[in-house]
Amino acid sequence: MTMGYAVYAVDRTVLSSVLAAMEPSLALTNSEIGWLSAAQYIGVTCIVFAAGYLSDRFGRWPVIIAGLTTFTAFTLLIGTSTSFTEAFTYRLISGLGEGAFWPVAMASVANYFRGRKGLALGIFYVGFDVGSAAGLSIGGIAYLVYSSWRPAFFIAPLLGFFVIVGILLLRRRLAGAGQGAGSLRLGRDALQLLRKRNVIVVMAFALLATWASVWQVVFLPYYFFKVMNFTILSSALLSLLVTIAGGFGKVILGGLSDTVKRNRLLVIVTFASLLSYALFFASISFPLDLAGALSMGFFSSSIFPIMQSLMTDSAGGTTGSALGLSTSSQSVATIFSPIISASLFTIGVGRALALDAMVPITLAFVVAFFLREPRVQQILK
Repeated sequence: MTMGYAVYAVDRTVLSSVLAAMEPSLALTNSEIGWLSAAQYIGVTCIVFAAGYLSDRFGRWPVIIAGLTTFTAFTLLIGTSTSFTEAFTYRLISGLGEGAFWPVAMASVANYFRGRKGLALGIFYVGFDVGSAAGLSIGGIAYLVYSSWRPAFFIAPLLGFFVIVGILLLRRRLAGAGQGAGSLRLGRDALQLLRKRNVIVVMAFALLATWASVWQVVFLPYYFFKVMNFTILSSALLSLLVTIAGGFGKVILGGLSDTVKRNRLLVIVTFASLLSYALFFASISFPLDLAGALSMGFFSSSIFPIMQSLMTDSAGGTTGSALGLSTSSQSVATIFSPIISASLFTIGVGRALALDAMVPITLAFVVAFFLREPRVQQILK
């Protein structure tokens, strides 16, 4: 599951690593930059909740393979784009593949590792960081070698083909793994969960925390290039360091959430993220900027395995529905956040991204005080 999530991240982050080069090549406007950055998230949102039905109807592994194949193939096609319309279409369809893959994988992990879901989801989320590091590296190095953004999209998907072949070769052994695992879904169980106060609060927190962090995935290399005047390769490598810090945060703090109250931990981690953002955007010293960047990667990334674990704790056994609700909030945020950021580029890239990060993370910190630990979990801890 983690390797598949890594491939998912490679295909997602390779665009952010070369976005600054694509902008003049495809004559992208600020609005088109925002929509292109959001295209994959739109695709994910369109199919994410159908993934549960598809996995029940056709089996978990066929859906995972179909998803991997789709987002791998259409990521490759982005490299052939000659206009915004073509790039947007290919990016949108690749998002459909992602939306079919990762919900089934995440719900399976949460169900299989019930007692240590915080650590398990932390490790699962690290797959995204590993893939992000690979995607950023591939994009930066490919541009350095070829002086073009296109080869990055031809190289990055190759990793996906290896994973697909591996799954096909091991399909019999994998077919029996994790039977009974849930999938993300929105149905009657979801309507019942919406009556729970804590579920509503987690959904609000999920939207704000995701809104505050999407820019790191989409625009962080662009920020280093446009605002701090680094080269495309240097911007990608600096972003890679932030991603690595995020991986450590997910495992360390995700694991810690299995032994302490998750609601209180989220208050602390969200506040630490807020301070990290403030340091990163306000500092005029590169060492402090780097410290702020690494800190924001560590703390802001760790929010999500803790948050998803708290959501499943609040679900009363309906894990798939609970994750479907929290993911719906995240999906909405991933669509509008890049569009808002790009629309504000007229006031400057640095100011736009600072606003798009600081406002929602501040609101998330306020909402975190209203999160509650389910009573059963309080007894267990």
